[in-house]
Amino acid sequence: MGAFVADGYVPHVQEQLNSRFAVGDALTEMIGFQKEFKLFSSPHTLRSAFTLLNIAPVGEKDREGFLRYLQALMKTKADVNGKPSDLSGHDQILYSLKENLECPRPLPVYFDWHPAESPKGIVHVTTDQPFTFSGKNYLTISVPTVRSDRPKAGARKK
Repeated sequence: MGAFVADGYVPHVQEQLNSRFAVGDALTEMIGFQKEFKLFSSPHTLRSAFTLLNIAPVGEKDREGFLRYLQALMKTKADVNGKPSDLSGHDQILYSLKENLECPRPLPVYFDWHPAESPKGIVHVTTDQPFTFSGKNYLTISVPTVRSDRPKAGARKK
């Protein structure tokens, strides 16, 4: 995400995402939003869902960069518990959130980042325990990021 949003905003966005899907009232609220409005179902996009939830950096330029990043996830691949998905990264995130929020025992969701280079531009969706201090399972969604100082594609050495 670093190429789309200033470095200082990335942890802020991660905190917004993780707070919205946290254990307790936050998760209950998201379950209600999904039940009432089908927020993570077609024809909605991550852009529209996160805009409605007011999840984005505060600065106008960085807000637009974040929303462009969400659109760019439509061109990435995804895997679920290590197995390739037929869906794009964007659509896999929507599908995973929908399935989780509509299941009988929804899990809290933890959003994380990983370098886009390893493996190249893949969204990872897993069920695991992201916190060493807790034995609670989470739906974990890790999205690819690039460093803000990474040379543009045309400027890279081949």
